[in-house]
Amino acid sequence: MDPTTNYWALFAILFPWGLFLCLVGILTYRKKFLRFLAVDDFFPGKPSLATTYLGTFIMLIASAHFVSVADLEALTVPFGLALFTSWLLGVGGIFWMPKFLQPAWMKEADRLMARGEDLFAKRFLQGGS
Repeated sequence: MDPTTNYWALFAILFPWGLFLCLVGILTYRKKFLRFLAVDDFFPGKPSLATTYLGTFIMLIASAHFVSVADLEALTVPFGLALFTSWLLGVGGIFWMPKFLQPAWMKEADRLMARGEDLFAKRFLQGGS
């Protein structure tokens, strides 16, 4: 039995998973898929948006072996920077997502919640209908 890693199998598993996470994040940015916003209540940042960067990171990890086999310095350095940046934004976005990376509709929802004018506050806290 050969103990080496099967990089094609690793790619076949990780790349679709990363693509799924990236698409969920993009759809959240575009306000098309909002069911994942419930996760934001459990973390201080915006994990619903961070999935875009985490998915990109997973896709890059899946293809990292094929980039390293090419052994081109001009390709590996930008690839490594993209890998590190997507990891930093993905993991960091779970705990803190900068305002400039948030869509306008999410910034407005945060402002309404801070003022107490969101739907939850109107319906339950202020006794409105």
